[in-house]
Amino acid sequence: MQSVFTKELHKKYANVKFKKKTKNVSVYESKNYKVKVKDLDIDTVGKQTVSIEGKNKNTNEKHSAEVSVKVEDTTAPVITCEDTITVEQNEAFDINRYVSLNEEGTVTLTENVDTTNTGTVTTSIKAKDKAGNVSEKNITVNVEKNFYQRIADAALAQIGVYQDCTMLVTNSLAAVGINFHGAPAAYLSLGPLTNNPVPGDICVYQGHVALYIGNGQAVHGGWYGNQTTIYSVECNQPFIGYVHVNR
Repeated sequence: MQSVFTKELHKKYANVKFKKKTKNVSVYESKNYKVKVKDLDIDTVGKQTVSIEGKNKNTNEKHSAEVSVKVEDTTAPVITCEDTITVEQNEAFDINRYVSLNEEGTVTLTENVDTTNTGTVTTSIKAKDKAGNVSEKNITVNVEKNFYQRIADAALAQIGVYQDCTMLVTNSLAAVGINFHGAPAAYLSLGPLTNNPVPGDICVYQGHVALYIGNGQAVHGGWYGNQTTIYSVECNQPFIGYVHVNR
C-alpha cells in the first residue's frame, strides 16, 4: 500500500506502517503522517475501489484520493503435519491422510513412498494454493512390518526357549502391546476365527495353543521337553481354529 500512498497522495507517506483496522477502515502511521484507507477488504482477491486520506500530524495538512487497488494472494499455504509418520509394510500410503492446510490447495510429495519394503524414506510435502503460492515441509516416513508379521516374528525369535505353549503366545502378543495370558481356550477371546490365516494368527487347539507363521506351519511351545519349536499346524491336538487378533 505504501507505493499507492506515495503515488496518489505524496512521497512523504512512503514510510507509514499498518497500525490497526476498525470496521471498514485501515490505519497506517509513521511519526509524522497518518493514512486512513476506507472499504479495503484484504481478504478478497481482485480489484477494489477504495478511498485514502493522508494527514500530516504536525500541520493537519491533508491529501485524499479515490483509487483502484488490486489485492493479490502472495502468502504460501501453511502445512500442518507430523515430522515423522509411521506406516505398515504394504499399506496404501496417501499423504492427504496426514496433512492439513490453512486454505484450499493441493498436496504432493517430491518423492513417493514405497511401502513394499521396510525402512525409512525422507521426502518433502509440497503444498500449492489456488494463487500458485507454494510451501514445502520435510518429513520422514518409517515403513515397519505389519502388526501380524511382528507377532509372527516375535514367535520365531523364541525358537529353542523352554516354556509352555501359552507363554509362547503371550510373549508374541507382547511385541505389539497386547498383554494377555490364560488357558489355551482363553485366546479365542482375542479376535474372530478365520479360514484364511495369515502369519501372526493364533492356532487354538483343545488344550494347546500355537502361533501361525505361514505355509501350514506354526511355532509351538511346550514340545520336546517344553522347548519352543516349528512344527506343522496339524499336530496330535484336536484343532479348533485360527484366531485373527483384534488390533
